[in-house]
Amino acid sequence: MASVLLSKLDVGYLEKCSGDSGLNYGVIIGQNVKSESFLVVHLAKNCEEDMEILLKANENELLQGPTSIADISTQALATQWTAASKMCPGSFNVQGVFVTSEKQNFGDENTNIAAKKMLHELHNILFQGNVFCTSVDEQNPALIFLAYSAASKKAICQAYTNDMTGGSFAPMNCQFIDKPIDWHTFECCYELDEIFPIFDDSQRINIENQFQRALLAMKRSLSESEMFIENIWVDESLSLDGFAANNRKKVANENYKATIFLPVKCHQYNEHSVKVRKFNGTIRLSGIIFSRIWCSNKNTLGDVKRYVQNDILRSLAARIQVYCDGLTDPHVSNDSVFISEPPRRVFFNLFADGTINPIQFSEYIFRGEAPTVAVAQAKQVLDLDISLENIVADLEGLPDDEIFSDISLTNVQKNSTQPMVNTEKYLTRSMYILGITISLLVLLCSIWLHYFFP
Repeated sequence: MASVLLSKLDVGYLEKCSGDSGLNYGVIIGQNVKSESFLVVHLAKNCEEDMEILLKANENELLQGPTSIADISTQALATQWTAASKMCPGSFNVQGVFVTSEKQNFGDENTNIAAKKMLHELHNILFQGNVFCTSVDEQNPALIFLAYSAASKKAICQAYTNDMTGGSFAPMNCQFIDKPIDWHTFECCYELDEIFPIFDDSQRINIENQFQRALLAMKRSLSESEMFIENIWVDESLSLDGFAANNRKKVANENYKATIFLPVKCHQYNEHSVKVRKFNGTIRLSGIIFSRIWCSNKNTLGDVKRYVQNDILRSLAARIQVYCDGLTDPHVSNDSVFISEPPRRVFFNLFADGTINPIQFSEYIFRGEAPTVAVAQAKQVLDLDISLENIVADLEGLPDDEIFSDISLTNVQKNSTQPMVNTEKYLTRSMYILGITISLLVLLCSIWLHYFFP
């Protein structure tokens, strides 16, 4: 039987949520540590309805939160799910939903029916929409449903599997962990410089669909990559416990460095499979993605590779999602040129309790935005109270200003008749030629003096 592993902090958080009025709910963030065993990393209460109730209360309307599972807003839950997926590192996923109540018991059949209906609607909203960052563990697509009652001090866990008829539940065990998890941190700087062709020949192209195609191409490319850890190729079947025993860090909180090597594309095919096609535009993704993931001793090095790949894709998808959310119209004309600066990634500790290698989540802020944006998002989405000092904002740098200048944009215009000249580069080239000329003159003078004045 599958099991869900909870810590004392998780139980304390469920107790706290149960003490609030009405019925509270939120998302479960965790990791699949082994087959059919899920480790809960964080529980985040949904705060969206709290804000709506507060706003309505200011309008002298007497409202209260949901009193039963049937009253839960699946749209609010889907919004939180998507936002939390964007903030999770690649080693963790939003894996389910929890509900808490001070007085209710959740073991009856009516609760199961209402929970199935809620999860079925949630599944349809998340996975039928054009959402880039919705994370699902592909090896374990089942969703966890956790119900905790403060009256009985009991937690009921079930695994939900979606189908056309509304889905089904399978029982799960709830296990409690007394000892804190020892986490190993792996980080990678992935340099991205890819060009993806656009084959759509319509006058107005759906840019969101093209981004989806680019992400799928990136996923295929990363799946064929090789990963080195500390510049050494490793066996993916090796357990992380055994790897850590042979590669002890001199500093306790020092992270392992991972490097991804992509296959050479021209070597993947023979000359008979090469195709020449016309395309109507391109998408170029360029920059450096900083990736950081956390693994337990029960993971393997194959899991590490998969988590790093997931984190790179998720980080890229999150930036694309932020970009597309700001579009008033997803359609663009096929003769337009757009240069956009994506937001950079900042990290913050999940718990500032002084533990070794604390888990960090991330958020994305644009140039000119203050880290207070990440503080507000952490509170609204993850129900975390963090300070500005807790935010690590220097792991990804800002691009050069000249990349997004008017000169750069003019140089890439297709119909430009008089290209602009970059005076700085031109001056540098002239000085380089002048230096070579002076050197040649000095050399000729030296030869002349040597022969005529021995």
